[in-house]
Amino acid sequence: MNHFKFKKRLFLLLLAFVLSFSPGNVLRVGSTDRTRPIIISIVPKSLDNPMLIEAKEAAELTAERLNVKLEWVGPFKVDVHTQIKIIEGLIRRKVDGIAVSCSDAEQLRPVIDKAVAAGIKVATMEADAPESNRLFYCGTNNYAAGAKCGEVLVRIVTAKGWADRELNTVILTGSTKAHDLNERIRGFQEAAVGRLKLNYRTLLICNEDTTTAAKEVEAYLKKHPETDVLFFTGGWAFLGPPETLPVYDQWCQNGGITVAMDTSYPVLQAALRGFAQALVGPDYRKMGEFTVSYLVCAIKDLPIPSDFIDTGFELADESNFSQLLQTKKPWDIK
Repeated sequence: MNHFKFKKRLFLLLLAFVLSFSPGNVLRVGSTDRTRPIIISIVPKSLDNPMLIEAKEAAELTAERLNVKLEWVGPFKVDVHTQIKIIEGLIRRKVDGIAVSCSDAEQLRPVIDKAVAAGIKVATMEADAPESNRLFYCGTNNYAAGAKCGEVLVRIVTAKGWADRELNTVILTGSTKAHDLNERIRGFQEAAVGRLKLNYRTLLICNEDTTTAAKEVEAYLKKHPETDVLFFTGGWAFLGPPETLPVYDQWCQNGGITVAMDTSYPVLQAALRGFAQALVGPDYRKMGEFTVSYLVCAIKDLPIPSDFIDTGFELADESNFSQLLQTKKPWDIK
């Protein structure tokens, strides 16, 4: 464990110790105390995307441990206008803390700033709005994660003896407005510059929807089987039954290369089937735990160590897909 990670863990242990002696049902505001539970609301991009299942579970466990009330409220499908309306409602209710996974950083910035101006402690989680007045961002360094994907691709291509070939490359992403996804693309592309000859053919957009992702990939590869490389900024296409990807399956068997973001249980299962050569995965459990812990810290006027709470990421490839899968829990989607 490096020095930074040790300091972060020590800080959280001390925070938990302090908060254990600070009743969750008494909130100090200025010179007055009012008796009610601390309320923290997390607003994900959508409720139908299971990517944040582990973050939700960790957030709920942390809230229970710290004796605060946690709400998980968001649009059913990705919809920035609904996210804005939800946050407006939270402002009117005067909740104590809000964490937002931003589907559109620029459109959400004004309502985030409005919540901050109203005295609410606001953070971003998973997907940042860096130009807003949010207190901190908790999540992956998405540029670094994307760059890792690019570096891994360089290794894979070089090992195949394709380093001097022009490679037809396609990127699948969830949105062109989400800061996290755009940073992953930027990191991926810059890591490959001067090292690979990537001929970017198109950008497929799935609105972070599992069914749409699979359909987009299938339709494109059916028309363009000459594609050499796919980079997925999220694992959406792998969250459904593998039988929904017959064209993609054949493309993989024919030597196609895929590097994707995400190391959740179903994505690792897909990789073991041969659907990806490498994965880079955010740590969603840390996102849930740290977001709630640090928001409670801020609400109780305790210091926050940084405006960027880096939850790190993990690398998976053919050497450790099976091993890493054993550390994951199968999803129970209800």
